[in-house]
Amino acid sequence: MSGPALSALAGAGLIVASHLITLLVARATAGAPGPVAAPALALSYVLKVFVLGWVLLTVPAPPWLSPGWLAAGLLGALAVSLVLAGRTSARRTRAALGPVLRARQEDPRQDPQGNPQQDLHGRREPGVPGDPGADPHGNRHDGSARSAGAPAHDDRRTGRHEHG
Repeated sequence: MSGPALSALAGAGLIVASHLITLLVARATAGAPGPVAAPALALSYVLKVFVLGWVLLTVPAPPWLSPGWLAAGLLGALAVSLVLAGRTSARRTRAALGPVLRARQEDPRQDPQGNPQQDLHGRREPGVPGDPGADPHGNRHDGSARSAGAPAHDDRRTGRHEHG
């Protein structure tokens, strides 16, 4: 095999080895009680950086190694791994949110359990049937100034200010 091909494979192999170490550490710490995974992954990252730095500074490069092709193999494998990670993340997100998305398509005003949506204050969203404070246009008529369209208290000075 030629030097450039071996160099590109060596670069890709470094990325694969790094990802395998990360996966093994994540798998080993997944069932551990308490917050163990993040410190273990951070430690493994630091160890990988130190080991790679030590190898680059102490081990002489073989004569067949081409730095350009090594970098190409590294970048190519990194790009492929990022694309695969993005696709996996998107697939898992869609799987996790599937029931919520289907429920919203069926009735956008209800949550997956069939309850009317509520705002942050526990009130039902405007337009939900049976809501006494909503009209067909989504306006709330509870007698407050805010529901009539008046702005909340504004304490900005209308006169002089430091920016103008």
